[in-house]
Amino acid sequence: MARGTFKQRRGGGRSKNLVLDENGTAVSKDKLAARDRDEDDDDDDEEEEEEESEDEDEDGTAPNASQPELTRAERRELKKQKAQAAQAKKQPNGDAEDEEKEGNDPVLVNPNRSAAKHRNLSDLSAPRELSRREREEKEKKDAKERYWKLHAAGKTDEAKADLARLAKIRAEREAAQAKRKAEAEAKAAEIQQKRKEQMAKKRV
Repeated sequence: MARGTFKQRRGGGRSKNLVLDENGTAVSKDKLAARDRDEDDDDDDEEEEEEESEDEDEDGTAPNASQPELTRAERRELKKQKAQAAQAKKQPNGDAEDEEKEGNDPVLVNPNRSAAKHRNLSDLSAPRELSRREREEKEKKDAKERYWKLHAAGKTDEAKADLARLAKIRAEREAAQAKRKAEAEAKAAEIQQKRKEQMAKKRV
């Protein structure tokens, strides 16, 4: 084919599967089939609603003969209102039942949810059992207080060692002070002796 002679063809041929509907318009068979299915579904919905209304009539809630026949939309609205009213009546009892089920069902119980969090005011004044961590912390605190009391009284090994070390240091300091004092006195006596000797030489 020579270059530039190709032309894009637009549109397609006419469909040969056309059928006339009730208005005389040419429509494809697929559209007619889909519309027939929708009508069948609507008929099924109407039959179900009629069966439900018959059941309600059997329960003793049949309307009066003088009441006008409701349209489909009105019947749906009425049915929705009845369902909401029934649900509102069951709501308070339903919540309590759900809570009981959640509390009894081990699958629905949250393992991270602590039972100790749900306490009444009367339970706060009552003595409660300490947890393992709180008990260990209390024991550590009591042991530390007992140790420091004994340490202050000098009854612990560490306190005895500290007192002995302090006594040794005190004795060493006292000995060093006495030695310095003796040396100072000896030096002062020596200086005094030298002065006397110098004075004696000047007189001669």
